[in-house]
Amino acid sequence: MSTTRTLAEYICTSNAATLPADSLEMAANCILDALTAAVAGHEEPSVVSTRTATRSLYGAGQVPVWFTGTSSTAAGAILSNSSAASVLDLDDGHWEARGHPGAAVIPTILAVAAETGVSAEELLIAIVLGYEVGVRIKSARTHGPSGVWTGFAVAAAAGKLRRLTPAALSNAIALAGGFSPNLIVGDYTAFSGSDIKEGIPWSATTAYQALLLAEHGFTACEDIFDHKAYYDAERILAGLGQEAPRICETYFKPYAVCRHIHGPLRALEKLIMDHELRPDTIEKIDVHTFDFALALPNKTKPETLTDIQYSIPYSLAIASICGGNALLPIDASLLNRADISELAERITVRPDPEFSRLFPRSRLARVEITSGGRKISSPVTEPHGGPTSPMSLQELEEKFRFATRRLMSRDAQQQVIDAVSQLRRGDSGPLLTLLRCEMLPAAAV
Repeated sequence: MSTTRTLAEYICTSNAATLPADSLEMAANCILDALTAAVAGHEEPSVVSTRTATRSLYGAGQVPVWFTGTSSTAAGAILSNSSAASVLDLDDGHWEARGHPGAAVIPTILAVAAETGVSAEELLIAIVLGYEVGVRIKSARTHGPSGVWTGFAVAAAAGKLRRLTPAALSNAIALAGGFSPNLIVGDYTAFSGSDIKEGIPWSATTAYQALLLAEHGFTACEDIFDHKAYYDAERILAGLGQEAPRICETYFKPYAVCRHIHGPLRALEKLIMDHELRPDTIEKIDVHTFDFALALPNKTKPETLTDIQYSIPYSLAIASICGGNALLPIDASLLNRADISELAERITVRPDPEFSRLFPRSRLARVEITSGGRKISSPVTEPHGGPTSPMSLQELEEKFRFATRRLMSRDAQQQVIDAVSQLRRGDSGPLLTLLRCEMLPAAAV
């Protein structure tokens, strides 16, 4: 039996009785976090461009473009909502995948739910299974940004919700891989500064279309994972259905920047608070972290918000001068700041062999601040929001309120939080209804 068929059989036979309750609870957390990221990213230029282009690409339909009062086809809504959820690098992630399943899976599942009308339990189960398949497949092939593998997660999750047979679902997963963006442009261009980023929205949309094709008999290469030169099939299937679901190790982000920067930021903020340091007293900052973080562009004079998202020095300079809350989310006011760039130039990032050895399961950092001629050093610090330092539900709700404060009224915020709470209690109706409402500024729709 092919690996895709084994995965499909697992997906089709999984249910609430075979999945632990905490995995379904985590799926609800992932929904709230994806909505946080999408609302925060609502007015970003690339997101507005996507919504505008979607009208021509996919036309009208019955699936909501979240909180805008407008709708499109399922594919169009997935493209728009995924663009908003992924644009600010505020979306969830997984250490084993080194990427972001939520910005692909959540928009797709909520789109399918809007079309088909499913129970809250079915919706949450599909999300758990989408994360499971996506993360497992990515762990079996180290190369590629999120858009290369999130399509597998989308096909698995949406196929479960659409109740495909194992044969059709196996074909859909394989077809999602056959049509997925390869994103090789990132190997030789200034990729990280572009709106392409990790290619998540297009990956999700393409996978959904692949699913529909497979549902109607379009065939794929079902042995896609059964060639050792490309995928480690044994790793994909190891412990399937016996280990804790991968979604339980999802991390949530307190800052809208690359996860590689979160350890240094957390260490820096605690040093500044504990020692009551003012920005004008900071002479230099030395960051010790894993070597993979040094592969980021790390620009000290960013030209775009994406440049900020991938810069350790500039992000730390923002936190030093403006406070960490300025990174939830970032906005254009942080660009072209001479004071921030000047401090960023005095921030050095160095690799630590032990931290590098422990990556990607741990993303450790230690920060040293020189102030007034004395050097102050942080303990070894891991990012907040992951399995070893999880965000509570209260923190996730506070993150939603803070990150969306400029675009959504307090009453609207509470309605969203309440709707997700009702979903946890078994009623998906309020959330699916609320997504159709106009709750965000119309000018950018």
